Amino acid sequence: MRKLTLVLAILLTLLLGFTAVFLAGGTLSAQIYIQTANAAEYPEAYSSIRDLLASGSAPQVFADALPGEDPSPYTLVDITLKLSNRGLFPAEWLDLSAEAVEGDIAVYALTGEGSDIPARSASQVNLKLITTAPADAVRNITVQYHIYGMQRHITVR
Repeated sequence: MRKLTLVLAILLTLLLGFTAVFLAGGTLSAQIYIQTANAAEYPEAYSSIRDLLASGSAPQVFADALPGEDPSPYTLVDITLKLSNRGLFPAEWLDLSAEAVEGDIAVYALTGEGSDIPARSASQVNLKLITTAPADAVRNITVQYHIYGMQRHITVR
């Protein structure tokens, strides 16, 4: 009976250890880099953004009205997230979404969505948005991902 208790205790310890490694090792960490520019500085890009929004092809739209002809009241915001996976399992099916602040019009470009981040590696995702909000406005960016089918998420400000 004593040997059986010892074997069960060892199995329980191993099970708890593997569970801790799985839960703690399946998290992403993120660093955020933000660049802003006035849309008037990039008239060709502003024109193509207006065309993209008019066609309904933007990944996320926050406002009903399209930007006007004059680009000067608009700011182009480029947000890059460097995601690090320090765990033992790959992070799969990345899904990126931005929470709008007052003045945000749309996310007009999104890269890195749907990709995977292998274990013990890093990757970058990027979103670009057009806004009338101040350049220092704080936005929440949510990254959802899966580890062995278990959905997780992180929110970056």
